[in-house]
Amino acid sequence: MAAVGAVAGGAVAGGTDPASGPRNQDLGASRTADAAGLAAARARLAAGQAALLAALVAGGPDPAGFDRGALDASRQALLDKRRGDVARRWPALAAEPGFAALFVAWAAGRPPEGSYADGLAFGHARRADLGLDARCELLYARAARRRLVVLADRADGGTLVALRAPVLGTVILRSPRLRSPRR
Repeated sequence: MAAVGAVAGGAVAGGTDPASGPRNQDLGASRTADAAGLAAARARLAAGQAALLAALVAGGPDPAGFDRGALDASRQALLDKRRGDVARRWPALAAEPGFAALFVAWAAGRPPEGSYADGLAFGHARRADLGLDARCELLYARAARRRLVVLADRADGGTLVALRAPVLGTVILRSPRLRSPRR
């Protein structure tokens, strides 16, 4: 018994290719519409994720449809994690009185740059209030980025001078605050 409509070389015997029929043309148009809808959905999702991320770490407005309390809790948890990362990278800076509250207030609304850059920027912003150990730590970090350098840090506690040379390494010298002579 011969098979009626046997396929030979991709075509139906005695007929046309089934892939070129009107039914499959409708599927092609449907697939194009589905792909466009999928692309639009992905774009909306990406925009929503960017808005949520900006609200959580960069001080952006709260996106619609989210619980404010949950956003505040997430925002605080991310700031605490960021503070902990900076404290591990900058131990002398973290040992300063009031570091936790001061860092969280400083970091709120600023996008994270990484623990190294965040600690350096925070220390630079609060340099006048820092103790000797934290100032030395920041000076070491600034000097480490260069091969040969002389840096000075002047504050109320005295002047710090960092010297960095290839064989010498980094040395920090401290000159005490000089008082004016009495008359």
